[in-house]
Amino acid sequence: MIGRIVLLCCLLIAPGLARGADQAVVEAARREGALAVASSAPGENFQKFLEAFRAKYPFLDIATGFYSGPTGRVLARVNAEIDAKRISFDVMLAANMAAFIEMTRAGKIMRYDSPEYASFPAGAKADGYWAAAQAIGVIPVYNRNVLAPADAPKSWLDLLGPRFGDHQIAIQNAAAGTQFNQFYLLERALGTDFIKRLAARHPVVMPTGAQMTDAIVRGEVMIGASLDHWRAFGPTAEQAGLTAVYPTEGMPLTLAPVGIIAGAPHSNAAKLFMDFILSSEGQKLLDTDLYGMYSMRTDVSAPAGQKPLAETHPLLPTDLDDYLKASAAFPQHFEEYFH
Repeated sequence: MIGRIVLLCCLLIAPGLARGADQAVVEAARREGALAVASSAPGENFQKFLEAFRAKYPFLDIATGFYSGPTGRVLARVNAEIDAKRISFDVMLAANMAAFIEMTRAGKIMRYDSPEYASFPAGAKADGYWAAAQAIGVIPVYNRNVLAPADAPKSWLDLLGPRFGDHQIAIQNAAAGTQFNQFYLLERALGTDFIKRLAARHPVVMPTGAQMTDAIVRGEVMIGASLDHWRAFGPTAEQAGLTAVYPTEGMPLTLAPVGIIAGAPHSNAAKLFMDFILSSEGQKLLDTDLYGMYSMRTDVSAPAGQKPLAETHPLLPTDLDDYLKASAAFPQHFEEYFH
């Protein structure tokens, strides 16, 4: 069920051309005067991205309605507003494709035919509704000052070896969209027995990738087995000794879609934001320059020092109905193994 998708080599998608914003939409957005974004993208870098957007449209207040939090909290807050029919947010970015699929089917995502969708592969968008703003690999990461590279894992199955015993491996909790996606893909690729044997090593369950990174740096765990790949790159990570492993079986790839919420109070400003964040300019700024993540656009290169996406053997879900069913059951499924 899992496709080893050679995205950059096999998908013949023409790069999107630069397009000027529709002036009618710009004028309508000017009258709206604001944009409220709910985002799971971590840290201050997303604020920098918002400032770049505001530099293009300085008449928009982007600060007042901004909300940032882990994926689970973002989804809970947005859905609570929708259910209460008191919608303040216009756009949501969250690292949980299953939630976006469900919300689209439930009519919670507004239809908008962004011209930028054409530059994204079929598995990374729902035409007319959303596309992946970020693509996050989930990989093992270790500290080479603690674990010698010769002893480091080369595959997911290597995590089951005797070197990595009780409490030597860290994973994220069930609220992380990346954690569900990783375990779903690895369970489909390697079997349920892999998850059971990993659980038997009593991994340390952590709430955030930032905390996992700190634990690896301090030597409190030997392996961060569920770390966002981008955290292992950059000057700070290099200085700390963080080292990425691209497992031989493939890299689970978590997509973080962005879409406009149905009933958005500033829908025209939201359209401008969608076109910017999904453009080649926006993707290079957000993914390559600010976060060091992958973009699903074929005309945006991998960040410096990282493998091209195709060479990581990215794993993505292929049966979306099965994916949605597994997503709904995941919190209980996770608790059964990692209680």
